[in-house]
Amino acid sequence: MKQSAYTVMAAALVLCACGQSPQSATSETAAQPALALPASCEGHPLLPAMPDAVAIGGKPVTAINCEAYSVEMVWGEAGSSTSIILVDSQGPLGDVPAGMAQMAEMGRTLPLQAAKTALQMTAGIEEMAKAAPAALAEMGGPDFLSSVKEGNGLRYAIEVEAKDTGGKVGTLIGTVKDRYALTMNIEQDNLVGLAAGEAAYAPFLNAMSVGKLP
Repeated sequence: MKQSAYTVMAAALVLCACGQSPQSATSETAAQPALALPASCEGHPLLPAMPDAVAIGGKPVTAINCEAYSVEMVWGEAGSSTSIILVDSQGPLGDVPAGMAQMAEMGRTLPLQAAKTALQMTAGIEEMAKAAPAALAEMGGPDFLSSVKEGNGLRYAIEVEAKDTGGKVGTLIGTVKDRYALTMNIEQDNLVGLAAGEAAYAPFLNAMSVGKLP
C-alpha cells in the first residue's frame, strides 16, 4: 500500500508546468521587495486566488513567478521554504516559440490530470486501508495514511509516508473546479505524521481564495 509515487508524480508535473523550480524562482526574484510583482504577474487571473500575505507561518515571501497559465509563490529560504503553484488547465498558452506548442499544451494540462490521478489513487488506498484494520495498523495508523479532503471548492490530499519508512510529510496535491491544479510543498525534515502536516499546511491553505478563480 505504498502511496507516495502518485503524489510525487503529480508534484513533478506541476513543477514542470511552471518552467522552473521554486529554488530557481527564488534566485530570480529574491532581490525584490516582499510581494513586488514581476511584470508577468500584473493583472494575472490566477493571482487573486493566491495568498496576499507578506509573511505566512513566520516565513516572508521570497519569490513570485508567473507564466501565462500558472502562478508560483515561495515563502522562506531554500531548505525551509514553502511553495505554492497554481496551474490553469484552460489558461492561455502565451507566447510560445515555434515548435513548442505541443510541449506548452502538455505543461498546461498534465498537472491537472496527474493531480486527479493522485487523488483517485489516494482515495482508493485510504478506502482499502480503513476496510482492513491490520493493513492500517501496519502503516502506523490513521496518522500515517494520506486522506482526501474537500473544502471551499478545493479537493486535496497531503502525502505522508508509512510510519516504518519514516512517516515524513510530503507534498499537498489538490484540484479546484476540475480545472485547476494546486501544489504546495513544505521543506521541513522533521515534519512527521498527517496531523503535523495538516497543521503546517493550514496557514497556507487558509490564505488561499480559490473562490476567486474564474
